[in-house]
Amino acid sequence: MNLNSRYLIDANVFIQAKNFHYRFGFCQGFWQWLIEAHQAGLVFSIDKVRQEINDGNKDDKVRLWADDLPDGFFIPDAHDNAVMQAYRQVMQWNVSNHHYRQQAKDEFARFDKADAFLIAAAKAHGFTVVTHEASKPESKKRVLIPDAANQFDIESIMIYDLLSQYATGNFALSL
Repeated sequence: MNLNSRYLIDANVFIQAKNFHYRFGFCQGFWQWLIEAHQAGLVFSIDKVRQEINDGNKDDKVRLWADDLPDGFFIPDAHDNAVMQAYRQVMQWNVSNHHYRQQAKDEFARFDKADAFLIAAAKAHGFTVVTHEASKPESKKRVLIPDAANQFDIESIMIYDLLSQYATGNFALSL
């Protein structure tokens, strides 16, 4: 266990947790674990993820939960010079890449979406990205976070891997 590790959570982790695995009605422990892991300096996300969450319904449970998170949970992305320098590198890679279809590259480059910014923030500040996306390097239709992260030597893991490292069976934080 590396106590110097820090993790950025992708929007799909929050959304899928709310919809499937860790619904608020029966698994409050997961959501509390995220808060405690943040307070321990382990777990964060970025402003673009918050923006994606806020694009949902006003009464969406994950949106309401995110509204009550401590300051600093969502770190700056587009307003952070180091992230924007890394973002330029990510965009240069994306534009010059001949593997993906143009539609996939265009979607990845959307300024209102979090994926490229997650890679850039991880690159700029030494984070590991936590996502539900799995690497699929043969894919041409979509630039997946793990595959883009690999291009920049950024580790990406699934939420279950993070929980296996830092949570007990009842979601108590385990450092």
